[in-house]
Amino acid sequence: MFDLNIFFFAIIHMSITFSTGTKWLIDNPGFYDSKSWLNDYLPCARETVVFPEKYPGVLPLPELVEVGGFVLPADGAILLNRESTIVLKGESKKRPCDRGKAYIRSPNVHKWFNPTTWRSIDEKKGNKAIPTLEKIPCNNESVVIQSKGPLAFDLENVPYLRMGQLSFAGSLLSKDYVRQLLYTNLGELLFRNQAGVRVEYYYNDVCGCHRDYNHFLEPVCHNVMKSCEKPHCQVSIVPLGSCCSICGSLLSFKVGNCDSKRLHTLQTILERAAKEQNLQNDLDYHVNYYSSKDYGIYLQAIIVDRKNYNEKSVNFVKSLNSSVNWIKKLNLQSLANYKLQYSGRPYNPDITFGSVILIILCVMLCAIVALIIFAHYVPHHRYLLYIPQWMYDPRRWVAYNWRGLLHRSNFMFARFDNARSSARDVTAGAGTRMPVVMGYDAENDSIRERAFDNPMFSEEPAVLAKKPVGKKNEEHLPTESVASLSDKNRSKKDEQELTEIKLISSSEGEDTEEETME
Repeated sequence: MFDLNIFFFAIIHMSITFSTGTKWLIDNPGFYDSKSWLNDYLPCARETVVFPEKYPGVLPLPELVEVGGFVLPADGAILLNRESTIVLKGESKKRPCDRGKAYIRSPNVHKWFNPTTWRSIDEKKGNKAIPTLEKIPCNNESVVIQSKGPLAFDLENVPYLRMGQLSFAGSLLSKDYVRQLLYTNLGELLFRNQAGVRVEYYYNDVCGCHRDYNHFLEPVCHNVMKSCEKPHCQVSIVPLGSCCSICGSLLSFKVGNCDSKRLHTLQTILERAAKEQNLQNDLDYHVNYYSSKDYGIYLQAIIVDRKNYNEKSVNFVKSLNSSVNWIKKLNLQSLANYKLQYSGRPYNPDITFGSVILIILCVMLCAIVALIIFAHYVPHHRYLLYIPQWMYDPRRWVAYNWRGLLHRSNFMFARFDNARSSARDVTAGAGTRMPVVMGYDAENDSIRERAFDNPMFSEEPAVLAKKPVGKKNEEHLPTESVASLSDKNRSKKDEQELTEIKLISSSEGEDTEEETME
């Protein structure tokens, strides 16, 4: 059994006018928006609309709905007005129907104390000076909730629903009706965490956006702090009612009561000064009261740069402060609680140490390339005499190694010819060869010609002496000792051969003498 609630709201045809202090719920995707459906598939006239098993919200339907049918959720609500018409299994063929079913998405839940839930006229104008607390519904502002898309709110950490009036689905709701609505079935689907929330309406409340603004800072800033942008100034400021640090200036006056005349006077002073300095297109400003039982009442003016922070707002406030008598203009008793704050010089917080090193390397590379191009086209310029040649001559870069950039090495490629005499002594002529090109001298811009005299050319390799048997101690001798021993053995061997030759020759002589005697 489905517990689906269908509610009818009669649209009151009346002229509803809202002042600049009005907050509208952000635009939600409606029933015939593809973002409201899974896979962005819209149902046609003969297809069934399938809801999730639990639909924690209220879905307003347009005036004309043509679908094949509905598969309703176990818990959810559909909002209809008196002019709504639903046609089931119609014959309309605006597009081909081939899936049979279309699945609707679960609604997005909007937090009441989140500035991204609301939009205002000042935000459309792009006023950057509005603090965070004034981006949610204030005490004296009208709240407009349109019936275009799914509706679901989260009242987490909301002690009061304070506003000027509430327009829901085109109908103005009284304070008592909203109190009763919070604790009905429809109210539980519209508002989560609504237990203990009180509803208060205020009209023409001059004392600021929120009474006791300090009680609302923590629940509102809880939804904002993670999205705060890093200030692009060295010294940032935090105005009253703001959750994030900003770059700009502010004027703050502690007063005894909330006087609308004093507020408008300060607004007029800022507006005229901006026109006199021709800064009306460069600055944004916002003036309002902030009241608290704990801290008192403050009149605050926030002035910021409209585009990027460039200290125009700081110079504007400094000039204004030196030329205006605040006690006389604002009818103040004294300036004992007067405060002037402004930011420091601009800087980019996104630049890190690594990016600075990268920028320096890129600048150095560009400078070297420019120097090489300059030296190529003007090689004899007098400024080049003060710069080492290796900095702008790429041919010299290969002449330096990693061990020492000041030691030059001459790399060359050549073929060496084995010759006893130097190539310098050989003259060109018939039957002779010209010296071999050995390499290029970059310093003198000349070609060096030189031959290679190999002392081992045409020499027979020496016969290694056999290792004498029984002389094991020679194995442990050094190489030079072994070489000397082999030379001594070779000389002894030669002497033995000479003595043998002499003996043989002497013996042959004796034989010849004996033969002659015979």
